[in-house]
Amino acid sequence: MPLKVLVISHPAVAPAYRRKFELVREYGDLDLRLIVPEAWHEESRLVRFDPATSQDWTVALPIVWEGYYTRYFYKGGLRRQFLDFQPDLIHMEEEPYSLSAGQIVHLANRLAPSAKFIFRTSISTDIRLKAVARPLLRWIEQRTFRRTDCAFVLSPHAEEIMRLHGYRGPTRVFPNGIRTDLFKPLGEEVRQRRRMGLGVGDAFLIGYVGRLDRLKGIETLMEATAAMPDSRLLIVGEGPHRAKLESMRDELGLIDRAAMIGSKPPEEVAEYLNAMDVFVLPSRTSPLWVEFFGRVLVEAMACGTPTVGSSSGEIPRTVGDSGLIFPEGDANALVETLREIQTDPSIAETLRVKGFARVHENFAWEVIARNTVTAYEDIMRGDS
Repeated sequence: MPLKVLVISHPAVAPAYRRKFELVREYGDLDLRLIVPEAWHEESRLVRFDPATSQDWTVALPIVWEGYYTRYFYKGGLRRQFLDFQPDLIHMEEEPYSLSAGQIVHLANRLAPSAKFIFRTSISTDIRLKAVARPLLRWIEQRTFRRTDCAFVLSPHAEEIMRLHGYRGPTRVFPNGIRTDLFKPLGEEVRQRRRMGLGVGDAFLIGYVGRLDRLKGIETLMEATAAMPDSRLLIVGEGPHRAKLESMRDELGLIDRAAMIGSKPPEEVAEYLNAMDVFVLPSRTSPLWVEFFGRVLVEAMACGTPTVGSSSGEIPRTVGDSGLIFPEGDANALVETLREIQTDPSIAETLRVKGFARVHENFAWEVIARNTVTAYEDIMRGDS
């Protein structure tokens, strides 16, 4: 009999993330049902579930407070999914201290008491919960811990946080993944076509992709570009900090050297990453936030683009020895780092080769899916 796995995951509302579970189904002898929200706010845009991009084993249900990962919960239909499917294993990709976790654990205890239980956490900093909600959410967290057979953590640091909060069960590290069939080297022809469209010529092209937010440290990147008159800057993304960045671009005299082109679909993002001479993620840590992974670093490495990241959060662990790191907020140090890549072709080439290999060894969905199937099998045997 195939193993019956019920997955509940708000990130899987996006087709790119659902790719993991398509591969899990392909690699494992299991019957998988995936529950996602009908819609989710992600980086200032509303992502709606599109049945045309999914399979019949995915079910979208209405939720309350989409985008608020600690307080969203399902309005209806989740209980019916438990009753209809009768899972052997429940895989919850929600934070253990969220309202949705409380809802899922309650249903698991009532309707599938013998099923094994996994939660996956994406945190890499100790989140400060609002005082009014803290007692309830911490109670939910402890209840989740007691129900869990194995926790899937984004990083060893995330495991440390779970331990501090009282989790005593087994863990496995599962980083985020990417589609390597989309993010890959696209060839010199694509690179030159994009560069011509940007009008950069032979200039050293520095790039950033992501949300335009104060915490992303883009000001540091602009200051570094201003200190490198032979360079150009490409910013791909949208967000609430755009007007501030446009003003800073003018103040620094970068109006002709820094292009801000807004958000682009993943296919175009892959082309822009291929066009860059170096990709930079200059994130800055705050008391309430730290860079918890840096997925776009992995996408850049998969495209064969040299990568540079700040010292914020998990960035150094994500790039390993396949990218260069500078102290967050230090524009002078960033200039020195970028000059290394610009002036020494051997460094750039080493980063391309190492980055590409690191992605395919650690961050491809195919690798993560195979490891997930192995984890399921071990957990069902009691060897978690």
